Order: sequence, then structure tokens, then C-alpha cells
Amino acid sequence: MRLSTKLLITAAAFLAGGAGIYGFAYHLYPPPSVRDRQSATPAPAPPLSAPPGPSVDQLYDECVRGAWPTVKDADVRAAACSKALQTRQLKPDQIALARLTRGIARTALGDRVLAAEDYSEALKHYDGAIDPRNPDSLNLYRRATSLHAMGETDRALSDYGDAIRVDPSNSLAYLGRGVLLATRKRSFNRAIEDFDKVLVLQPDNVDALIARGNAYSQLGDNGRALADLDRAIQLAPNNAQAYVIRGLANNRRGQKQLAMQDYDTALRYAPRYSQALANRAALLSEEGKYDQAISDLDESIKADSDNPVAYYNRGYAHFAKHEYAKALADYDAAIKLEPGMGRAYNNRCLIRAITGKDLVAGLQDCDTAQKLMPLNLDVRDTRGFIYLKLGDPRLAVKEYDDALDVDPNRPLALYGRGIARIMIGETREGEGDKAAALILDPEVAQQFAPFGLK
Repeated sequence: MRLSTKLLITAAAFLAGGAGIYGFAYHLYPPPSVRDRQSATPAPAPPLSAPPGPSVDQLYDECVRGAWPTVKDADVRAAACSKALQTRQLKPDQIALARLTRGIARTALGDRVLAAEDYSEALKHYDGAIDPRNPDSLNLYRRATSLHAMGETDRALSDYGDAIRVDPSNSLAYLGRGVLLATRKRSFNRAIEDFDKVLVLQPDNVDALIARGNAYSQLGDNGRALADLDRAIQLAPNNAQAYVIRGLANNRRGQKQLAMQDYDTALRYAPRYSQALANRAALLSEEGKYDQAISDLDESIKADSDNPVAYYNRGYAHFAKHEYAKALADYDAAIKLEPGMGRAYNNRCLIRAITGKDLVAGLQDCDTAQKLMPLNLDVRDTRGFIYLKLGDPRLAVKEYDDALDVDPNRPLALYGRGIARIMIGETREGEGDKAAALILDPEVAQQFAPFGLK
């Protein structure tokens, strides 16, 4: 018996909640204290006897300068932010931005618990700093980013909208709202409208090109998607996320080899990029290169231990190698992280049926999978198989009938029904089902035989 469900591809996360596809929060809008410092008369040089080492201003600048942190610079940025905060010499607005930036860096590093603490502290500051009678667009945007990262989608959308109303030229807010609409609401057309506005204001905004390219790809508009992603890579040839998103776009249009090349390139620029590793592993598994896939997934999970897709795909690879205990542990982890992952329940049910352990729990898994994916025929096949293992062929026949009513050419369902019919005495009908299944797939019998089902 083989897994009949597909491998999953994990999208490269945008925003503070992932790899950091965000604009230049500091570069475009330096805080007032930094603007003042930039325009002030240069301070006299320190005496020669002064000990070497970066000043508070230098540490803060290293923390917040430029775009939000990405997987490529998250280590360095998080360390700089920590050092700046440890000086205890930052002003309240600087503390908030440093904590928000460190939260984004920590998220990119997979440390979501500490990141959540940073987001929470940043949010407290912006809640107190924003005057509802005269709100500041940049602070609204930063509060929206904190809310977005914490999963408070509706409040974040409201703040992005308010930031835009206060300053219609705030490209960061358009970009943030567009990303949220695409990733949390899956409103790709509305997201594209926001990305269009960013690109009117900043025609070479790489983040907006990547995000719009991803949205077009999700809608199946491959031409526009690849045009945006190719342009982003032309502008920023070392941007790992651009390659991952283009890899996703190529995979969606069936160009597996091009997708693999994109993931390989992304990993040359960012070797610990969790989504790139997980997606490359999915393609390796499809090619039957399970050891290589597991190696990639081990590294992906080290970089981001909260990605359920990585555990699911590693479980798939372990299953293919008949390493059922390891596969079961991975499906347990995937379900713990994402309780609504129906495919993981289905595969865990199958493993329990194959090993003959916890068959009742396996049936419960199949029931849950069916509730989550009522139209998925793979679940019907798995339920039929577990009923065979439980010694209840009549219920197995019903499951296989339901699958074959939708698709009469399913070899697994035909052969399984054939076995079940023979078990209840309908030998002629059962042999007919098995013969039909063998015509469709000459190897189908080999999938049942190791489990004592012929």
C-alpha cells in the first residue's frame, strides 16, 4: 500500500511572519531622532584613548537600517538589535522599532516564541504613541506590522488603511496590506491592486514585484507572474525569496526542473532558507530521492521547527522508505502544528492500518480526514483499507463504492473492493474487480500483498 496523497509545497512566507518581504521601514522613513542626528553638526572625534567598539547610535543603526530582516541577514540584525537594547540608552520610539525589527529577525530564524514577545512589546508602545485625533502614518504602519505578525488580521488591515488615508504616498502600507490580503485573506485581486499602487510610487520596488508575481501565479496568470519575478531577480539577483517564489510559480505550471533550479539558486544565497529546503525536498521525493529529501527536510526543520508542511513531507519520505515509526512521529508533529491538515490524518490512518497498531485510533484519524476533506477520494481508499484490516469487509465495500462512484478507474479502490467482495462471498464480482484493477495498474496487487490482503 502506498500513500495516495500528494506531497505539499510550502509557500515562502511574506511579511514579519516569515522571511521578511517588506519595505524599507527605516531607510524611507527614519525616526525623528535619527533625522535630527543626520542633520546635526558632526560630533567631535573621541579622544585617542577611548576604547574601541560601536556606539549606541551605530548599534541602533545596524539594527533598523534598510529593509526588514530576511533569512539572509536575520542573525546579524537580531544580534545588533539585542546589543542596542541592552545598552538601555534607547528612547521609547527606538526601543519599539528595535523590538519590532528583532521580532521579524527572530521569526525569520524560526524563533517564534521570542519573536512574539518582541511584537507584543512593540505593539504596547505604538498603542500608546498613536494619537487617534492626529495619527502618524508611519506609526500606524508599524503597529499594523506588529498586529499582522501576531495574527490580528482585522486590526492590522484597519491600521494599514488608516496609514494610507493619512498619507496616500505611504508605499509601505500599501505593500503590507497587499501582503496581508494575499496571505491571510487570499484576496489576490485586491492584493494586486495594492501592489500596483506601490509600483506606481516605486517602479523598481523588488518586494512589490515579488509579491505581485506570487499573486498572479496563485491566480494562474503565469505570464504576468514570471514577468514580475524575472524583473525582481534582474533588479536583485541575490534575493533568495525571489527565486523561491519563482520556483513556486514554475512548479504550479508543471516546470519541475526550472523550479528545482530556482530552489538551488535560493539556497546558494540563503543556505538555511526553510521554505526553499522544504520545496526542494518535495521535488526530490517526487523523483524517488528520499534520502536527499529527508536531509533537506532535517535542515528545514532545524531552521524553522514550526512548519507543518516540512514535517508532513518528511513523514511522506520516511513512509516511502518503510520507516513507519519515523513517519508516524512526523505526522504527529504536523497535526500538532496544524490540526486541520487532513492529509496528515489520512496518512497517519494508513500507517496505523499497515502496522496493525492502534487500528481504532487509525479509524478515528480516517474519520477526521473525511470531515476535513469530504470530497477527497484518497480518504475513501484509506478508510476501505483500514476496514479490511479491521475485518469488516462490508464497510470496506461501501467506502470503495463511494470512491468508484466518483472515479470508476481507481486501481486501489477496485482491487480493494475485489478483496472485500471475495471476503463476503461475492467471489465472481470480486475477481472481476481485481482483474479490472490489474489492467489499469499491473502492480496494484503488490501494494496489498505485504499486508496479507490478496
